[in-house]
Amino acid sequence: METLFLQTLNLYRSKSALQISPSPELALVFVSLAPAIPGMENKMPDKNGKKYQWEKKLTASFNFDGALEVAAATAALAQGREDLVSGSDGSLPSWYRDPTKTGRDGSAKTIGFYRPKDQPKTPKIRYFLGITENSKDKQGNKVGISLEYPDLFKIARVMEEAALAILGWRKEIEERREPNGRGPAKNQPGKEKAEVF
Repeated sequence: METLFLQTLNLYRSKSALQISPSPELALVFVSLAPAIPGMENKMPDKNGKKYQWEKKLTASFNFDGALEVAAATAALAQGREDLVSGSDGSLPSWYRDPTKTGRDGSAKTIGFYRPKDQPKTPKIRYFLGITENSKDKQGNKVGISLEYPDLFKIARVMEEAALAILGWRKEIEERREPNGRGPAKNQPGKEKAEVF
């Protein structure tokens, strides 16, 4: 399978980390946020030490359409065009994701952009990206990360490239399947016979 997009985007902050990673096998792109280990928020870990709790990460997945929606919303925010993506109530874009609807394990989550509640110490921080685990008791886990303008451009570009790669992955997956949905396609080229001179 030719890989059109294999780069993982990682953004690290004192309180959390963001990872955007592709899955050619599933034709999806995963967006994960992991909290920092308590007490490590403003520290650098020792050599071979950990700063983030990746085992407690919250992850949302996006297909082609979803990846393009995130790319478009992030690009608009990066260009200062909130008016293009905010709702009638002024809310910023968010997406509800339920992995059980696609046959995968996990709890439903909402991922979205938020404005800082208070003026940040640094004017560079423009938005937060957060993932909230939805639970009936409304006490689900939450992880967020602050984003500066360059981060918004990176996310927009990576999600756009991921969406385009997903199209290629889906096409390759479909080409490898037989009409009944199993095994290699009958029209795949076989081994060429060696020519004898």
